[in-house]
Amino acid sequence: MGQINVVGIEYALSDGRVLLSDVSFRVGEGSKVALIGPNGSGKTTLFRMIAGDITADSGQIIINGGLGVMRQFIGSIRDESTVRDLLI
Repeated sequence: MGQINVVGIEYALSDGRVLLSDVSFRVGEGSKVALIGPNGSGKTTLFRMIAGDITADSGQIIINGGLGVMRQFIGSIRDESTVRDLLI
């Protein structure tokens, strides 16, 4: 069974501003969820942590099963990649 467990995540920006504090949740297999919030609230940062791109200052992210990621920004403006290219 696949699931994502996020437990007690803390993350501060390089200027010391706390972006995420004690974030915990679980997403079970087959769940459909949404992460909503204002600009600059840490949504993309949290997803980057789950994808393994950056590390939290403290806490755990436990992934059981596979994780597929479709990046928000891919390539450059002149990138000739098609959706099919990106999925293969």
